[in-house]
Amino acid sequence: MQLMRDFALMEQTVREAGVLGLAMFRTELRKWTKGESSPVSEADIAVNDLIQSRLQAVTPDYGWLSEESADDESRLGRGAYVSRWCRITAR
Repeated sequence: MQLMRDFALMEQTVREAGVLGLAMFRTELRKWTKGESSPVSEADIAVNDLIQSRLQAVTPDYGWLSEESADDESRLGRGAYVSRWCRITAR
């Protein structure tokens, strides 16, 4: 069942992202401001990239929408998309 596969994939990916984020916690990270007032750090980008690569490796037919990635409108033509917060949204 695809929904159970997606759930297991997201659970494993979130755990990996948590380990990565914790490993970077309280370390010297590059930080900058995106836009006018949105702080971002190397950890934000690293976690985003890990989640995106893990999920899209298994679900390449899903679109991707993330706070830390440039929007790609091709995601709109797909049957589902995965956001950075690991929510699957059916169209």
